Amino acid sequence: MVVWQFAERNEWEVAIRRALETPITDISAGPDAFSLADPPTVRNILEGAGFVDVAFTDVHEPVYYGPDVTAALDWVRGFTCANEALNGMDSDAAARVLDRLRAVFASHLGDDGVRFDSRAWTVSARR
Repeated sequence: MVVWQFAERNEWEVAIRRALETPITDISAGPDAFSLADPPTVRNILEGAGFVDVAFTDVHEPVYYGPDVTAALDWVRGFTCANEALNGMDSDAAARVLDRLRAVFASHLGDDGVRFDSRAWTVSARR
């Protein structure tokens, strides 16, 4: 399986959270995209389920957010964290956040679209 490494190691998560002005949550806060980021935790879960030879391979590849700033913004607006943050703001605050997000995406726009640095684990095990 492929799982994200810790949020702090994923440029896209850090940039989006900064633009939203929401903190990166601790993995102990409950299930989220990063809840399987900690190798010892994942190893314990898998070994407890009867798996052996649990191994982790670092994956360091850019993550694609779309061909342009508008597509990236549309993608991120579908994230639960972005939706909740924006819905909890007055219209002026939401407009400022959307401007920050556009600026972040513009700064990551290249010839091949909007991309951010990312880190994940490929986790393998056998029964």
